[in-house]
Amino acid sequence: MRSVGVAYDTGTNFATGQGELSRVVWSDDRMAEEIGAIRRQLHCNSVTVYGSDLRRLEDATRAAVDAGLHVWLQPRLVDRPQSEIVDHLAEAARFAEGMRRDGADVSFSAGCVHLVFTPGLVAGERYHQRMANIFADAEHHVLTSTGTVDLVGANERLNQFLDQSVRAVRSIFGGEVSYAAAPFEDVDWRLFDTVRLMHYYTLGYPPRDEDQITEIARYHRWGKPVMIAEFGTATHPRAAEMAFLSFDVVDRQGPEPTVHEGVLRDESAQAAFHQRSLDVFARAGVQGVSVSEFIHPTHPHSTDPRLDLDVASMALVKTIREDHRDPASAYRWEPKQSFHALAARYARLRVDESDGGPRR
Repeated sequence: MRSVGVAYDTGTNFATGQGELSRVVWSDDRMAEEIGAIRRQLHCNSVTVYGSDLRRLEDATRAAVDAGLHVWLQPRLVDRPQSEIVDHLAEAARFAEGMRRDGADVSFSAGCVHLVFTPGLVAGERYHQRMANIFADAEHHVLTSTGTVDLVGANERLNQFLDQSVRAVRSIFGGEVSYAAAPFEDVDWRLFDTVRLMHYYTLGYPPRDEDQITEIARYHRWGKPVMIAEFGTATHPRAAEMAFLSFDVVDRQGPEPTVHEGVLRDESAQAAFHQRSLDVFARAGVQGVSVSEFIHPTHPHSTDPRLDLDVASMALVKTIREDHRDPASAYRWEPKQSFHALAARYARLRVDESDGGPRR
């Protein structure tokens, strides 16, 4: 496994109810500190920089490159017209190409899970409706299905959109191009240089490691490197069992989000899931991994179990706000058990960069 990394959100236009972007508090100094921790403390050699704001994406990519990290640049624009999303990808490709020509180790991801985040491919006006429609058979608290999904037709439309997107990106960017796909997305990987998978976009993992390995290994038929674009789980005992829906342990209907009764944080369960997943990926012949995710400030930690929204977060660090109820409040972060366990594992897996080998 040549690449070990983490996903880093610079602020995405999710409908969180806590501001226009998922990172309300942002500064170059804070970002540089977090990128430095990813490199020096977590022992990553790669980072997936994603988000909606082009300036933040560019600044974070430059900081990561300066820190000696390989970067998967992944612009995300949620619930916007398809033409605007293609233009957004192209704008990001321009600054990525400038960096690449200057010697930066940058690859480009033409978004992720477009069947959920991009309108017009499946039924649903907003991304959470499309998510609910795709997972209509699941039991959940926060999603409401508004229609049915024909995945055959949806994947045809997806590949048409990906073809358009890739043409726009490749007309500008001369480096490695991929896409981060959910298991329910039947991508034509001939469009891309690398297969990258959003591992946790599933309602359940096979109970046997061998079955997970078989699922991942089938992507080798494309004859291209297979990587895990994101994997991870939330911070409570049932998170791995709940897979994608591990976040669905919070009541968001009242005046203040509260954790469902009986749900308690369990950092050791999250850490154990990561270790087992890395074992599976290695046996499946995966060439790179990226854990989701470094920090998730919209889900702050609290010593009050009812308010400890971090239990619903996949983040490796817990966000501790000065004012728990204020998204714009100053905060600090502290590593979870999963951070320390992954740091030790990544330090062992990471290639000695003095050999000049590829890190992607």
